[in-house]
Amino acid sequence: MRIGILSDAHGNVEGFELALQILTDARADEIYFLGDAVGYIPDKGVVSALRGSSIRCVRGNHDDMLLRQSATDAKDLVYRHRETFAALSRDEREFIGGWPTQLSVNGEHGTMLFVHGSPKDPLAGYVYPDSSLADLSTVSADVVFMGHTHHPFVREHGGKLFVNVGSCGLPRGDDLRGSACIYDLGERSAKIIRFDISGCCRRILSRYSLSSTVTSLLERCSNYQMRNDREA
Repeated sequence: MRIGILSDAHGNVEGFELALQILTDARADEIYFLGDAVGYIPDKGVVSALRGSSIRCVRGNHDDMLLRQSATDAKDLVYRHRETFAALSRDEREFIGGWPTQLSVNGEHGTMLFVHGSPKDPLAGYVYPDSSLADLSTVSADVVFMGHTHHPFVREHGGKLFVNVGSCGLPRGDDLRGSACIYDLGERSAKIIRFDISGCCRRILSRYSLSSTVTSLLERCSNYQMRNDREA
């Protein structure tokens, strides 16, 4: 059996749909979304797509802040939560409100834990490719899937597998392609799949006037594939 995992779409509907197609092509039997359907790009399309699917979801910090309307005025100029909240229907808001902050799945191949942040802080914990995993050695799950940092990795520690699936809609770091993960339960192997979202990001920039920091990141994502083509 194979499962697909994606995270951190942040309103980039096209990036989200590309990731779903990639996971379908990789023969994923089930798909999990690790939160942050919203934030930065004021588009509710990812929420609508998730609501019409069989994808299992956990809540991200941006989903949580949007529901609680907790961002300050200054933060909301970047996050655009209030605009997105206003666009969501009551049913869509209740749908997000039903997402758990963590999800544990037990089976014949062991226990899998799905969180947005980290096992210690499911909503807002950060686990990067170079983070120490020593304090996670007591986690009872055999495999832990995370998002939040937008930096994907697959690492083993203490007999457990830790996977950050990165971001399908707003990647950060040196590799500005979207990412998703396919996990084979029988083989206990996880593979990060990277894909080009430069066109998606260009179209977002043409549709929205966003904060300078988000615009700068999207511009870099837009130019990433073209730059690599020139260097190849």
